[in-house]
Amino acid sequence: MANEKGLICSIFEDKRIGNCSNGGISSTNTEVLVIVEGKDIGPFEQSDDRPTVKVVRRIICGEEYVHVEPLAKPKGVGWMAGGTVVSSCDSRFGREVNNYPVSLHDRCESQKDYDILSR
Repeated sequence: MANEKGLICSIFEDKRIGNCSNGGISSTNTEVLVIVEGKDIGPFEQSDDRPTVKVVRRIICGEEYVHVEPLAKPKGVGWMAGGTVVSSCDSRFGREVNNYPVSLHDRCESQKDYDILSR
């Protein structure tokens, strides 16, 4: 993946229940840099100041579902939603990512934990 430029976005979570990411990036950060693979969507470069996440688009039940996930390979069964969303007041977010906040898939579980929690 090239070093695409992106948008700085805020991470939002329900303060009543706290962070449910199982140690994901939302547990220690309030912002992320959102990028789209192969395209510059904003003026900000990737840096150590905030984690970089990529936009993932897929079709679920005939409808497009958009989420963002870390660039790093997950250490468990895969990235999954942990209860947080990402958005920005920058109008480029609506044009390049989505017209509404998107789920941040930064939760990861071991296969054993996933099997236990899936019962």
